[in-house]
Amino acid sequence: MNDMAVPLKPVSRITLSEQVAVQLASELEAKRWLPGEKLPSEAELCRVFNVGRSTLREALKSLSFIGMIRMRAGEGSYVADQRSKYMERPVLLAKGVLNTEEEVNDLCEARLLIETELAGLCAQRATAQDFRILDKIVRDMKNAVDEGGEGFSELDLSFHMAIAAASGNGVLMELLKHIREGLQELIAKSLLLPAGAELAHKQHRALLDVLKLRNPAKARTAMRSHLRAFQRGYKVLFQNPE
Repeated sequence: MNDMAVPLKPVSRITLSEQVAVQLASELEAKRWLPGEKLPSEAELCRVFNVGRSTLREALKSLSFIGMIRMRAGEGSYVADQRSKYMERPVLLAKGVLNTEEEVNDLCEARLLIETELAGLCAQRATAQDFRILDKIVRDMKNAVDEGGEGFSELDLSFHMAIAAASGNGVLMELLKHIREGLQELIAKSLLLPAGAELAHKQHRALLDVLKLRNPAKARTAMRSHLRAFQRGYKVLFQNPE
């Protein structure tokens, strides 16, 4: 018997919802549906891709995040009227700290691990003053959106650092500070998306509302959902090169 070890294939990092998003993105790029056209119903898409509704919705959120579709509450999803700016060139790999798909992926994974737990601790330990600070940041975000988005990325980062401070865990906060430069770049790139700042403000407002419930489990879930939106979106882009 040949005892030579058989090389193992790398474990895929792409989830089922990401696979669906990639396939849908390919169909959109191939112009299966025209700009402004309504996509098939969720029930029909679930049958086509043989997935559950929650998986499909995560995929649709990814495409909405990168500007390929528009999701309208109670109406369904529509093809964007204009091609997403993110599909024009590899903006995710523009010169900076993050220069490869692997680097972006690694930082997103690290962020998920650290910030999800920070959110849970914040919900449990934050003081009234901590919430006042977070409230002010979110109000400043809204003002920044109304004034064209200038300074929004700095506020976005400040929001996440304020959650870390409110967690009461100095070690986890230092870990977040250690990847601060990469975080700033991720945030800046996410804001290049159509209506990126407006969407980010709504997500942060919703996240803060959950933190105020002082339910650590719900806070972790909310943070995970918030961070995964960008991670899913960039994977769609990497799978659909120009």
